[in-house]
Amino acid sequence: MEDKKTPITSQQIKEILNLHDKTERLKKLFADVHHHDIFILCKELEPVEIAQIIATLGRPKGIELFEEFEINQQRDIFRNFSKEWMADILEEMAPDERVDFIKALPHERTEEILPLVARAERNDIKKLIQYKEGTAGSILTTDYAFLPPDITAKEGLEKLKLQAFDRETIYYIYIIDIERKLLGFVSLKNILLAKSDSLIKNIMNATVISVNAKEDVEVVAKKLSDYDFLAIPVVDNDNKLLGIVTVDDVVDVVIEEDTEDIYRYGAAGEHIDYMNSGPFSIARQRILWLLLLVAVGFLSGWVMEKYAFQLQAVVALVFFIPVLLGSGGNAGTQSSTVIIRGMATGEIKMKDLLKVFKKEFFTGLLVGVIMGFFATARALIMQRNPLLGVVVGMTMVITVMLATILGALLPLLFKKLKLDPALMSAPFITSILDVVVIFLYLQIAIFLFKL
Repeated sequence: MEDKKTPITSQQIKEILNLHDKTERLKKLFADVHHHDIFILCKELEPVEIAQIIATLGRPKGIELFEEFEINQQRDIFRNFSKEWMADILEEMAPDERVDFIKALPHERTEEILPLVARAERNDIKKLIQYKEGTAGSILTTDYAFLPPDITAKEGLEKLKLQAFDRETIYYIYIIDIERKLLGFVSLKNILLAKSDSLIKNIMNATVISVNAKEDVEVVAKKLSDYDFLAIPVVDNDNKLLGIVTVDDVVDVVIEEDTEDIYRYGAAGEHIDYMNSGPFSIARQRILWLLLLVAVGFLSGWVMEKYAFQLQAVVALVFFIPVLLGSGGNAGTQSSTVIIRGMATGEIKMKDLLKVFKKEFFTGLLVGVIMGFFATARALIMQRNPLLGVVVGMTMVITVMLATILGALLPLLFKKLKLDPALMSAPFITSILDVVVIFLYLQIAIFLFKL
């Protein structure tokens, strides 16, 4: 009968950490456990306990476990290490993740630890830290495989054996000259299949798709997607190879940016670690936007107050305000969602402004007429007032048309002003439309009812 291993629990780990032979026990416990699974088990532990586990696991597994945590958690864990182990952590971390972590450390702590880091890694940090956040340079890694052009395939394989143990990937090998200018690339498969005396320059592909270090991460993501690459080289203005960006690094950045956009679009403030944040921190993130939306809401109330006489004269007008406001907000949100997503994927660009306007105009007209018909029917059946039906129907058509057009054009306008289109949040669009719709509705009522 097959033996089933007993699942490891966080409580079991806590108990082992209190034993005198914890080092041997932890190593045995996690011998065949993937670092991501250890990370899941460590979520309920204190930073000092996690630090003990990382130090016990050592290189490379302990470093891989450390890299699993969010930067704010890494900071809490990091302060429980000795200075020597801090330096070891920094030396072993992936170059791009190392730079992100150092940026999050207090300056005085960085100055204290960096002298203990090996010179090669220290120079690498100083070089990478200069790149602006959100660019290819900010997420590149210098752990790439490379070869000179004038050696044989056999010699190339020998060199790759020396590089392979600490490279991010060796599927793509980049061919560079003595000045590190990028000449081409070759796959590991092609080197293995080539004749042993074939020169690398004769089997390499000289057509290289690359990105400049200053280009936006979105450009990197698009090229990786378009060409189905696992990695893409990053060069400077002189075509010198600086490093590579791998798919997993781009995925992490895209997920982070999409999360931030969702928060902004929902007017929920900046992205924070929800499960590790208290109600006060969460409220602080949300309150500014909510106060702004309340202020816009006061405008809606002010408009209704100015038209109090007309509303008293035809009380039934009030019954249709919620449905008009809801329809406008929903239509605007639909439109802005489609446009913002299209801009993010590159499907919609600024040059498409006129096309977008035409599409949303006719879409809004078509949808508005259908919704207006139902609103008019509701007024006729329930209120038996044809004039009221016309007012509600006309307002519905105009509301939906206006909402779809604003929802589409405002994100494009924000992009033109070099602002994040996601800042044009759904609640914000809805609040603006509320004021405009109430004003239009009551103006149409005054005109038709002769109030």
